[in-house]
Amino acid sequence: MSSRQRGCTAQSYHHSQMKRIQLPNAEFLSQLCLLINEGHTVSLRIKGNSMRPFLEGERDIVILSETSEYQTGDVVLAEIHSGCYVLHRIISIKEDLVRLRGDGNIKSTEYCKISDLRAIATAFIRNGKTVTTESTVWRLYSRCWTQLLPARRILLAMYRLCHNFTII
Repeated sequence: MSSRQRGCTAQSYHHSQMKRIQLPNAEFLSQLCLLINEGHTVSLRIKGNSMRPFLEGERDIVILSETSEYQTGDVVLAEIHSGCYVLHRIISIKEDLVRLRGDGNIKSTEYCKISDLRAIATAFIRNGKTVTTESTVWRLYSRCWTQLLPARRILLAMYRLCHNFTII
């Protein structure tokens, strides 16, 4: 989920009518981070494809919460540059430096400080079904997928072919 290219749609309700307000991602996500810092849990529809194949942009929703404890394997919302947010997995933590990579990325990684981590993913919602990051299913997926890094190139290519294939 990169904030440089896309804008978010915030929804507010006024006089029983739904109004849509377009906000730049940096502004929208910074406001969500304020809510998280106040102890609220927030949900956000995922944008982008960097967490494919199991988290799909425009389809899945992430539940984000505040935490003071981060570990390798956690999916986090991080501000990697001022106003540039990503939802990626922690690959490593060395002292204050955090290395991140999207599950759908093979080589590219981002770096930030622990203080730049804004929230941790506690659950994901797809088609109305919630999977927590503490569930056996999610833990098994996370462990397997992170260990498959060399083979991910082939698996992701196959996923893209199947995902983009449509019958006329």
